Amino acid sequence: MSRIFEALQRSEAGRASGATMPPVEDLAAIPPVPEPRSVQSADGFASAPVLVPHPLLASRLVCLTDPHSLGAEKFRVLGMRLRTLNEKRKLKRVVVTGTAPEEGKSLIAANLALNQARNKGVKTLLIDGDFRRPTQATRFGFSPSLPGLCECLRGERQLAEVVYRLEGCGLWFLPAGRAPENPIELMQSGHLSQLLDRLGAFFDWIIIDTPPLFPLADTAQWMKLSDGTLMVVREAVSEKKLLARAAETLDRSAFLGVVVNSCSSRDHEYYYSRYAPAGVYSKPVPPSSAKG
Repeated sequence: MSRIFEALQRSEAGRASGATMPPVEDLAAIPPVPEPRSVQSADGFASAPVLVPHPLLASRLVCLTDPHSLGAEKFRVLGMRLRTLNEKRKLKRVVVTGTAPEEGKSLIAANLALNQARNKGVKTLLIDGDFRRPTQATRFGFSPSLPGLCECLRGERQLAEVVYRLEGCGLWFLPAGRAPENPIELMQSGHLSQLLDRLGAFFDWIIIDTPPLFPLADTAQWMKLSDGTLMVVREAVSEKKLLARAAETLDRSAFLGVVVNSCSSRDHEYYYSRYAPAGVYSKPVPPSSAKG
């Protein structure tokens, strides 16, 4: 944890000097949602309606659009570590959260889910559990009005109608849907736990993108229903005091680790370029000869 705090100290110094970073959630205009097609199958959610993702460049879904990049390789390492943990303990429902907005938790959740879905025979579901500020539908190029979990919890849709299969990446997706006036009240209605049990009977991995820990109570509810929590921190955005508060709040037995987003160190980039498939990765300047 000391390395993380050192990185955050550097980022705070950067903020004091006026340095800024582009927000990860800033997306362009979203095209109309395509008509889903049905895949006929008797195997549960295998017959879910099919959507074709059209992620924009700003979505940064590297595990889908740039699988040979260093970023995608980092998610393969993260996925491997989760699979190793899964051999030692029950680990199916994984919450991805942060301490504040703009840390990139939704970006991490989406790419992690895409990576887990790469494994043949492993069924992976991405849930947008951020009812207040959902972004996953737009990240994949769909309309933010795509019906999802909120409609299901209100009894307006059946679960099988709002779990979508994304063509070409082996991933299933459950969007947040139309935001309720009181998200926590909807979550505590008693239906959410039952729906997750139904989903868990079919899926091997359920990656849940949730709101930040503070000051909302939504994520605490999600964590009660999950098997583990990943915390996302981001250089030049995350604050030490909130991270320290999160360390005191989280259930240590369910805490899986910290993912550092937008890390300024580029040491691994040069070395990875030597092992990437030929012709798919531009070799950067070696760290020893980089200027500045």
